Amino acid sequence: MEIITVAEAQHRWRQALAASHHLIEYISPDQALHRVAAADIRSVHPYPPYRKSPFDGYAVHSCGACRDFTIIATIGAGQLYTGPVGPQEAIRLMTGCAVPDACDTVIMQEQAIVTGNSLHITAPFQRGSNIIPVGEECPAGARLIPQGTTLTSGAISAAVGLGNERLPVYEDIHVLLLTSGRELVLPGQHRSEGQLFNSNAFLLKGLLQEEGLQHLSFHHVTDDPSHLADEIEIVRTLAKKAHIILSTGGVSVGLYDTMPQLYEALGARRLYKRVTMRPGSASYGAVIPSSNGQPIPVLGLSGNPSAAFNAYHLLAVPVLRRLRGEKNMDFPKITCRLSQDLYKENPVDRYIQGHVTFDNGEPVFTPNQILTSSALLGLAYTNGLALIKKGTPPHHKGQAVPVLLLRRL
Repeated sequence: MEIITVAEAQHRWRQALAASHHLIEYISPDQALHRVAAADIRSVHPYPPYRKSPFDGYAVHSCGACRDFTIIATIGAGQLYTGPVGPQEAIRLMTGCAVPDACDTVIMQEQAIVTGNSLHITAPFQRGSNIIPVGEECPAGARLIPQGTTLTSGAISAAVGLGNERLPVYEDIHVLLLTSGRELVLPGQHRSEGQLFNSNAFLLKGLLQEEGLQHLSFHHVTDDPSHLADEIEIVRTLAKKAHIILSTGGVSVGLYDTMPQLYEALGARRLYKRVTMRPGSASYGAVIPSSNGQPIPVLGLSGNPSAAFNAYHLLAVPVLRRLRGEKNMDFPKITCRLSQDLYKENPVDRYIQGHVTFDNGEPVFTPNQILTSSALLGLAYTNGLALIKKGTPPHHKGQAVPVLLLRRL
């Protein structure tokens, strides 16, 4: 059996999906969260689009060293004063107001004494001060959000604030999620001795949603050989609207590990069947040709929770991001110091699950207590994977290790 590295598996996916293309649609901003920009999003107008007051105060038509003015009007944010403003006249305004065209300076209210309509300025000022100019942040036509960027709430806010009413995004993908095995039952179902609750279904659903994917179908496949033909037809039907198939369980070398057999009955062309990493070595990758020329990736992950978690992040996430049109497909890598000794043997590259915290600004990595492929509880806290290369000696408390941060920055 051919066993390949994580890097080689990622390379094979890049090659297999090199010809993939993405459809573009224009949507309203309230539909755009977590979608991927299909083109550069630019400013429709400069920002700010008018001369703006940075605080509550008085816009004046200055005249030399004069500090006494007459207040002739008051405006709030969103209001305009378009009348004349003569020398030694002032307009009271609030934070964010458009400064009248006839005014050349804004005085903050803390530097003013007002008696009736009379304004006295208590501190020296320079003509032209305290006015935010048109386009201080950006001119019209400036690139706000590059193509291939996942749209966050902040990105959408900037796009809307600069005049964009519809946003270009790539058509989102539909994921078919499969779990397998007669030993698994869903919450609410009776669990017999020898069975487990199907935690992987909720692990993968949640991870996909955290990635921004909302179009999801789910099916649990029995590994009973007598039902294999029926399961093939069910999955064949479900796969018709899927852009990618993601499964857990049934990809190792056990008697009932039949998921590769199921996929290959659907025409899958295998890319790999085992990867040199722990946990997560039992990983299957393939592509199913489709009539529209877009191959459907198939990623079969281990049924063990920790192994599935690692393979999802290292193998599935780059594929998902590529299919969605994202430019950045890698997790950020930082150097952390270990909070404790780490004695796990490493005959292959090992990706240690754990939690990244900060001690006086310095990143610290705390490994999970149980590091087996079937470990479950530590996933509640895992936000990083420490890479321990094969053949390296034990690592000690305080030693530096590279860690993949499993959260977007």
